[in-house]
Amino acid sequence: MPSFVVEESLNSVRVFWLQQEKLIEEIRKIAERVGKENPVVKEIVLFGSLAQKRGVPGSDADILIVLWKDDRPFPERVGAWLAKFDLDFPVEVFPYTVDELGNPLAQEALSKGMRLFTSTAPLVDTYSTRQH
Repeated sequence: MPSFVVEESLNSVRVFWLQQEKLIEEIRKIAERVGKENPVVKEIVLFGSLAQKRGVPGSDADILIVLWKDDRPFPERVGAWLAKFDLDFPVEVFPYTVDELGNPLAQEALSKGMRLFTSTAPLVDTYSTRQH
């Protein structure tokens, strides 16, 4: 798995930097795969410091996952969706349903974030979120 934090030693000085473009591209690939494999996903958005190109080695990737529907409590959703973003970098996921998008965090992510995946078809009513 590629590392996105680069370290270089120059005598007694150690310098670290984040390969943001490489990291964002890898997150985009994962988001597209996750979105295509899960019909319940409406949209996936990267937001925060990475989306604003201000990421540093101590940053994390903040990812909003907009779901057509999910009956599970929010904490259960977080663990399930986080497992799908297997990355050698800290990730925080926020899996909100379309009915929960009124909160400030989701509004901020949608207005300022970088869209990584958008579904081209609405959720089929017969899909059960309990299967995932």
